[in-house]
Amino acid sequence: MFNKINYYILKKFLYSFLITFVILASIIFIGDFVEQFRKTAGKNVPFNIILQLTLFNFPNLITYTLPITSFFSSILALLILIRNSELIVISGMGISNLKTILPALLLHFFIGIVFITLANPLIAIFDDRYSNLKYEYIDRVDKFASITKNGLWLKQDNYETNLTSVLYAKSTEQEGKILNSFMLLEYDDKGTFNGRIDGKKAELNDGYWRMFEIQVTPKYGETTYQNYLNYKTNIKPEDISDSLSSPSSISIWRLLTFINFLEELGYSAIDFKMHLYSLISLPFFISALVLLAFCLVQGIKQNDKFSKIIISSLSIIFFLYFVSNLLNALGSTSQIHPVIANFSMPLITFTMGIFIYQYSELQRKKIF
Repeated sequence: MFNKINYYILKKFLYSFLITFVILASIIFIGDFVEQFRKTAGKNVPFNIILQLTLFNFPNLITYTLPITSFFSSILALLILIRNSELIVISGMGISNLKTILPALLLHFFIGIVFITLANPLIAIFDDRYSNLKYEYIDRVDKFASITKNGLWLKQDNYETNLTSVLYAKSTEQEGKILNSFMLLEYDDKGTFNGRIDGKKAELNDGYWRMFEIQVTPKYGETTYQNYLNYKTNIKPEDISDSLSSPSSISIWRLLTFINFLEELGYSAIDFKMHLYSLISLPFFISALVLLAFCLVQGIKQNDKFSKIIISSLSIIFFLYFVSNLLNALGSTSQIHPVIANFSMPLITFTMGIFIYQYSELQRKKIF
């Protein structure tokens, strides 16, 4: 059970978290608002659309700042406790360092849990709307591909016949370059049905599909069968991959099912796995950052200058940011397992904290 001192420490860390969060969120919102203006320059995008782009993208950007918010808010809370001599009084009462920092660890772990279970599904909805607006007003291209529980759907144009078609496949290989058991429906420029092609297999080449064992059913006329057919298309392999949903637009409750579905279709789901495990590891990571913050300020006195701590904190965050990007790159290219890539960061952060704490203790014993 928590006592009054535990609740007091918890309240201090919560207030510091909220203050730091509001400051960083305000900076991010203003910065992204300016960035959206830059992206839409010369494209005659209405002001309300620019505002919507910023609002829909804002929750996703907050995701990346949550660890930094936890770390610097913990530094702020601890420095306030030190400046007011409250940390010294708490230590003088015989309360161990672990009991002092335990409320903060539990608070930030709880924040991480709430974020990935409750906030993440809402963020996924906003990110999906942001992607749709971005395609419509900034990229100004249609999404070529859509994945459903029944298979893959592609929208394409045939410049040779001036027809638009919808291509459906039950399964794919090589990330959409090969379609199995496909069906193609053709439409003219007025949206009138023009014909249908069914086949066993289609391979995407430079500017055309190579179709095998096909059945051609025109709007008028008899059905014919062919061993193969070269069908013109404007789709490129990267268009299919780029049109798929981004990992951040899929909520954590649907990610595992979506990953299995992608792999059944023949797509690599490594980016979605990285996103899933990064969400799962988030509470552990931010809790480790709180512990690291406590270990950093452990030897600071009331009258000491805090500039050294600020510089040390910025240096450590830069180092952790570099290591995190390195692990993400290794995980995204399948050089290490996604679980290792994401859960290494809490472990590295925790180890750094323990090392800094032990070093401070050794220095303190030398002085005395």
